[in-house]
Order: sequence, then C-alpha cells, then structure tokens
Amino acid sequence: MAQQTAHASVDARERVLSAAAELFAERGYHGTSVRDIAAACGLKPSSLYSHVPDKSTLLADLVMRYLGALEAALEASSADPGGGPSANRVEEMVRASVGVALRYPREFLCLSNSWTYIRRTPSLATLVARRDAVRAVWQRALREAAADGSLRADVDPESMLRVVFAATHGVVDRRYDEIAGPADEGDPAGVLAALLLDGFRPRGRAVSATVRAGTADAGAVRPGLAE
Repeated sequence: MAQQTAHASVDARERVLSAAAELFAERGYHGTSVRDIAAACGLKPSSLYSHVPDKSTLLADLVMRYLGALEAALEASSADPGGGPSANRVEEMVRASVGVALRYPREFLCLSNSWTYIRRTPSLATLVARRDAVRAVWQRALREAAADGSLRADVDPESMLRVVFAATHGVVDRRYDEIAGPADEGDPAGVLAALLLDGFRPRGRAVSATVRAGTADAGAVRPGLAE
C-alpha cells in the first residue's frame, strides 16, 4: 500500500511538472499562475502545494532536467576525437545540443524565456552555476578549435556560442514556423551543424580576396573578418 501511495505521488508530481512545462513554454513563467497550473492538472490550487512547495521549484526542476541531459550529451560529444581537428568535436557538440533541445523543447524554452528571472533570483543560483559550467565546456572547445586552426580565430567564442544558442532556439520554438515555415523534420541537428560549422571554419584565401575585391570600393570590409 505504501509503495502504491509513493507511485501515485510521483505520478501526480510528474503531471504537475508536465502542465507547468507546457504553460511556462507557452505563456512564460510570469504569465503563468499557480492557479493555471492547478487547473491544467485538475487540482485545486491548495492541493498543488502537497506536490511542490512553490512555482519557482517547478521552474528549477524543469530547467535542471534539460541542463542535466545537456551536460551528459556534451561530455560524450566533447571527448577527444583521437587526433582529428577540434572543429569535429564542436560539430558533434552542436548536434548533441540541438538533439537535447529537441528532446526537451519545453524545458529548453523554460530556460531560454526565463533566463533574466533565473539570473536575478538568488534561490535559483544553482541553475546559473550549471549553465555556466555548460558554457565553459563550449568556450574551451571553441578556443581549442581556433588554436589548431580548424575554426576561425577572428571571431570570439562568445559570439559563436551566441549564434549556436540563437539558432537552436529558432529550431525549437515552433512559433518561428509561422514566419519562416516548418523546420526540416529529417535531421535538423545535422542541418544546423553543417550550416554553422561552414560559417565558423576559416575562409580560404581565394574567397577572402574575392570579398575584398567586391567590397573595397564601398569601404565595407571589417578588419579581421575577411582574413
């Protein structure tokens, strides 16, 4: 009987988490009330507190679910490729990151859409530390790829990482479908990795010369970017 009660409690908490994830992703954290979550679960607001202490705990649990999966995927994909160029490792990391975001789209959007609140809330400092740990893995991989010449050294890692995150958000957030049309359902992670890595890799001298010739008269070449 005690085991059945425990299972029922876990199931109820998962229903609450699932409802919160759906609402946070759709309306945002601040646009969702405890009453909204309870209604989506078929519970009274007072009953919700028997499963979770407060709304921010739901947000923390959801974001931690995504970050935990992301950390594991990045650890596996950022392992030494065995002497190959470091850009290969970065490409695998892009694939892994997009794959995790597509497996946990609501949790990803909870982090993305609520980041300002998370960063400014002391009780959620653990989430900030975990996010910073993930960012450090990315920064290290991007610096190593720039150092061995397999990625461009004229674009700083933070800018590359911002592009990766923004592109991932565009794939996960289905609202973009209304503007740009549906994303490629075949291999979105592979498509995104190919597009990003093509831009991150060093440009050939012939291409650079063409860019310089085509833009010199207009004075549009930015120092460093065409080298």
